[in-house]
Amino acid sequence: MASRDRVPIVDQPGVEANLRPTRSRSLEGTDSVTTSNGTGLSEYRNLLGAEYREHRDMTKRYKVMVPFAKDVSVTPDMLKKLVLGSQRIQQMIDEQTGIDPKQRAWLAKKIRDMLEEIALAQSLPVIRTLGTLLNGIFDRIYSGLYVNEVKLKQLQAQFGKQTVLYLPSHRSYGDFILMSYVLFCYNIAIPGIAAGMDFHSMAGMGDALRKTGAFYMRRSYGNDRRYWYIFREYMRQLIVAYERGIEFFIEGTRSRSNKALTPKIGLLSMALEPLFMGEVPDVLIVPVSVSYDRPLEEQLFVYELLGVPKPKETTLGMLKGIGQLMSENFGTIYLEFGDAFSAKEYFGGKLNRSQHSIAPSFAQILSKEERDAIQNLANEVVHLQQRRMVLTTFHLVALYYNFRKYQGESVTLTHLIDGVRQLGTLLADLGAITEVEQLEGHAVEKQILAALDVHRNILQLTATDRTLVIAKTHHDFSQVDKRKLKGHNLSDAVMKLSVPIFSLQLYCNPCLHWLAVPAMVLLVAASAPPSVDRETLRRTVRQLRELYCLEFVLCANREEQDFRAAIEHLDRQGLLQTTGDGDQRVSIVAGKEETAAIYLSVLGPFLCTYLQATNVLLDRFSKQRQSFTEKDYLAEVQQYVEQVLLRQDRNVHPYCLSLDSISLALHSLVALGGITKSKREEGGYVYDLSSMATIEEINRQLKAYSELLPFQYLTFQSAVTGSKL
Repeated sequence: MASRDRVPIVDQPGVEANLRPTRSRSLEGTDSVTTSNGTGLSEYRNLLGAEYREHRDMTKRYKVMVPFAKDVSVTPDMLKKLVLGSQRIQQMIDEQTGIDPKQRAWLAKKIRDMLEEIALAQSLPVIRTLGTLLNGIFDRIYSGLYVNEVKLKQLQAQFGKQTVLYLPSHRSYGDFILMSYVLFCYNIAIPGIAAGMDFHSMAGMGDALRKTGAFYMRRSYGNDRRYWYIFREYMRQLIVAYERGIEFFIEGTRSRSNKALTPKIGLLSMALEPLFMGEVPDVLIVPVSVSYDRPLEEQLFVYELLGVPKPKETTLGMLKGIGQLMSENFGTIYLEFGDAFSAKEYFGGKLNRSQHSIAPSFAQILSKEERDAIQNLANEVVHLQQRRMVLTTFHLVALYYNFRKYQGESVTLTHLIDGVRQLGTLLADLGAITEVEQLEGHAVEKQILAALDVHRNILQLTATDRTLVIAKTHHDFSQVDKRKLKGHNLSDAVMKLSVPIFSLQLYCNPCLHWLAVPAMVLLVAASAPPSVDRETLRRTVRQLRELYCLEFVLCANREEQDFRAAIEHLDRQGLLQTTGDGDQRVSIVAGKEETAAIYLSVLGPFLCTYLQATNVLLDRFSKQRQSFTEKDYLAEVQQYVEQVLLRQDRNVHPYCLSLDSISLALHSLVALGGITKSKREEGGYVYDLSSMATIEEINRQLKAYSELLPFQYLTFQSAVTGSKL
């Protein structure tokens, strides 16, 4: 059972005794100016605390507040009737059946069957029952569920004028259940929630989730025009007629890497179409940030990134999984309903409704300009989500441990306390919210020990010298069906090395939102000693941004703002200095290598991954001179990286095996013109090397940047017990 105040120390006697203690090396104190980020953790309240018992009482009288009350409350059954009777669906019936009454009746039944598959339902008894079960689970496995009450009350004050669109981050299957739970606790109506068909097929569970507001959508429509019309109309009616609001994940799927994903605009376009068509006055956009100390699917995500397919979701499997989790401690969750904003005001002049007045709205589609504007809004939502993610103590622990291990150094508890405290200050200067932002003295140590207790499956302290080490893990890969692997069939030795390193990297990745661009600035500045003019620096950093825009979700319209903020931050940290008036020169300050290395350590694994990916394209695919599939490419890169790891070459890291990053590298090269993507007649896509010069130039730059990194990544082999290559 997860205690809310205990802070045990986890020891593993004798582990990694061969690590020689080194002198303490901190990140160096600097005269930084802490920028204001509004308020941080002071606005959060622990919903699992005793004072919130009444909020969590699932038998309480439910005085529900709806975001946009209508004169007539539309029920789920009424929604289906509105869809069936809509002009869009009636026109489709006319087109496909003519006046034949039998054909019309047959098609109407087919549409009703599809609506039964899609449509949400409401059942207060089911909501109360599931809520009671969640109370028991949360009390056992979490030490805190923190909700930003200040922001939630501000949101409630905006209810009543327009439809509300909740857009949460997506790091776990539990996200939408968690959202519904919190809304019920605060007597706010549970919205209609878009869910994948994985849940729909789960016996009993699919129906139960439907009765809590879930509506189901197929992952792809293909050429099924009928399904697309029906689902699009159902979304329209949810926006126009449903008073409880809508919720869906703008990233489209869970992030296995614990980083933000490039947003998808399919559902968002459907949701905003009535606004562009003039059918609703406005839509209130609510970015929601959910931060997990330890995601429930932590190990599953690691396996998926390495190519092991996820198990099929079943009710029995879910129940077994819950049973296994009940003895674990998953720490804390932070949930914030961010600053809501008006979609109408955001689009401004781009919201030209007059162009849609020439024909019925159901017969029109959004223009390219409107879809581009929606893509920009989606990018902004992901940015806002990231800015309000809480970085937990273990995120900082993982970051500092990685940084030290890259340099071949051990980490004692004393080192760790100093490092985490200074990382907290550094990230606060960037505007991040961290768990250590207001802690002083022994409170930081207590927080670190509590974090290590939650994550004792990854990092532990030895009993003798209080040195931080990677925990010994036991993974049996013999049961994996090799035929279903998404990449290369990796050897057991490489898998045993990679799994704990991947687990650790998952907790470094949330810091990338803050550190990636400053790291790029430092890297480019280091590549042009003794100084570089500011414009050249900006232009070269842009090239890195373009290469990594999918990896770190970097939007072109934020380039100048991000660059300026990074320069100012690095200046405050004493890392960069600018000289001259007109042609400003930027240079790295001597003696600050230790501080600079923390930024580069975050970027390092991704530089290595893209370097190895382009090596494969040049060494193997360029010789074949034939089209290849993404699966071929993924397997080839993993096989190549495995060989490089076994040879113990430079510029390689176990995370180079990540299928997520290897795939993003491929699609980035497509966007940059080095590779051409085309659709096959039989379905799927193939790729061709269209510009070897582009790939060669990117490879050359990545090799030069990687050589600047002061790290020895293979020191991890001695850190993972029994996993030497």
